[in-house]
Amino acid sequence: MSEKKILPTFLLFIVLSWPLAAHRFFLRRYASAILFIITIGGVGIWWIVDFILIVTGSMKDDKGKLVKLWVD
Repeated sequence: MSEKKILPTFLLFIVLSWPLAAHRFFLRRYASAILFIITIGGVGIWWIVDFILIVTGSMKDDKGKLVKLWVD
């Protein structure tokens, strides 16, 4: 399990997702963050997928570990 928390990931996603992909930069997923920006979040589809992944605790960090905990 990742030491990253869902709450800051979720807040960055909601506040800065369009068009900055801040949640992906926070998780150190730089390549996918840049693709997110270039494709404008997959024209909305990637945004929906990320929302579901974050809320269900299925989002992974740069090491492939799940980001499951909302807070400490």
